[in-house]
Amino acid sequence: MMQNNVDNKVLRFPMTADDLRRAGDVAKEHAKRTKRIYRRTLVAAVMLLLVAIFVFAFASMFGKAKGSSDRTKKLTSVYVEDGDSLWSIAERYYTPECGNMKDYVSEIKRTNSLQNNTIYYGYTLLVPYYDY
Repeated sequence: MMQNNVDNKVLRFPMTADDLRRAGDVAKEHAKRTKRIYRRTLVAAVMLLLVAIFVFAFASMFGKAKGSSDRTKKLTSVYVEDGDSLWSIAERYYTPECGNMKDYVSEIKRTNSLQNNTIYYGYTLLVPYYDY
């Protein structure tokens, strides 16, 4: 008679009804164990994901990205003096938060609905700037 060792339980061939029942019990236990491991892995993965989301949310709420600042964008009115140009006015109010100088001049033009770079003595321009 041939014997097989399944989870330290000896099964005989040909198998009796008791042997079949025991084999079924062994299979059920294995399925339960696999399901339990799967559930634990799933719970761990969900917990890890929630922690990552929390850390990201916390960092974006309270952390500062490189180059960010506490400055707020405001507007000021500037009276155009003799010899002023958009570029000279932009240079007076420019800060790194404005981006590059060309974009800053374009923003001043947009703010004042200017079609080109021509301004005249006596104009009053709204100039965006960053302040604390």
